[in-house]
Amino acid sequence: MRFKLLILIVLVSVPVFGQTNIDQKIDSLINSNIIEYAFPGAQIYVKIKDEIVINKSYGYQTYDSINLINNDHLYDLASLTKVLASTLSIMKLYEDFDLNLNIPVSYYFRDLKKSNKKNTTIFEGLSHTSGWVPYISHQNYVKRKNGKFKKSIIRKDKNKRFSTAINKELYLNKNYFNKIFKRIKKSKINKKGEYAYSGLFFFYVPKLIEKISGFTFEKYFKISLLDKTNSKLYFNPKEKVKKEIIVPTEYDSIFRKILVHGNVHDEAASFMGGISGNAGLFGSAQEIGKLLQALEPNNSIFQDSTIKKFTSYAYKDSPIRRGLGFDKPYSKNEYGIYPNENLSKLSFGHTGFTGTMFWRDPEKQLTIVFLTNRVYPTRNNDKFYQNNVRSKLIDLIIQKTTQN
Repeated sequence: MRFKLLILIVLVSVPVFGQTNIDQKIDSLINSNIIEYAFPGAQIYVKIKDEIVINKSYGYQTYDSINLINNDHLYDLASLTKVLASTLSIMKLYEDFDLNLNIPVSYYFRDLKKSNKKNTTIFEGLSHTSGWVPYISHQNYVKRKNGKFKKSIIRKDKNKRFSTAINKELYLNKNYFNKIFKRIKKSKINKKGEYAYSGLFFFYVPKLIEKISGFTFEKYFKISLLDKTNSKLYFNPKEKVKKEIIVPTEYDSIFRKILVHGNVHDEAASFMGGISGNAGLFGSAQEIGKLLQALEPNNSIFQDSTIKKFTSYAYKDSPIRRGLGFDKPYSKNEYGIYPNENLSKLSFGHTGFTGTMFWRDPEKQLTIVFLTNRVYPTRNNDKFYQNNVRSKLIDLIIQKTTQN
């Protein structure tokens, strides 16, 4: 394995005619992290002004060095789903249906009216200031004490009752999603008005979109955004593309006991059939780059005022680091500026647990997409964070902007 990886580094690191010193440094950064097992492969897409200056793939899908990463290969985007699918769709609702962001979520979901979440607004859900708890580990409720799945919830054979595919070997009771919403409804509220990242609001986004638009979440996202930007991103991709172009995510040794490949990595999203507002989207860096054109000024999809509203800090002159759905730069005190000190305060983006990121800086007219499967073969690998790969990559890319 090490020998094959060494060959890869030698091949990809040979200077290419026309390649700048910065390009070579980017290659070196990515390839050195591959050889250190921070991730087996990666994609980088960079657009400066109107020019795509990098659209490149590195390494392999896994460490066995069999399937070389290509630009059309699909990664599990994890929490990028919260922005690319959920937030962008809500932005369309905001424009097309005059959606009031200050209305309580319970206006659309009457069962929340009798809960501690009855006054939570869409604005608070998007800005992560609702006080809702960060996450619920729903997978912990489907097993018995002996570690076996409860037969009333999960079966190994698909039938009419157990039809929600978690993967090719596990099928969930088709009505179990009701349990998920009941747990969210009953979960506690922490201090409202303070920043605390929570994915729970995003479970309601697909149903919210359907209630307002009349289309399913997946359909509305496709016709309102994907088709208009000619970009190809997918929920449940193995039903739509060849499995060979889908990058394996992780060997799940805790819950599914199988390689997660083509099914969503996030356990809770898998219980929603792979179509959720918090996770589930798959795509390549170049296709995300196409979609992000919708956030450039003077585009045909969003008004500039809508982009500014959602991508600005939700609370002006506040330590709260979020826009509406989007993440923003913030100070990490002794750890520096997140995600990089050289990005402007106008910049915005998001990161994903599986090792994904996009960031756009309107001031620099810069768009960055960086995808990896850093959780392969296990999420316990912290080399990706130890090596501070994202920030180092941004440093080099910003140096490249001065050349253009």
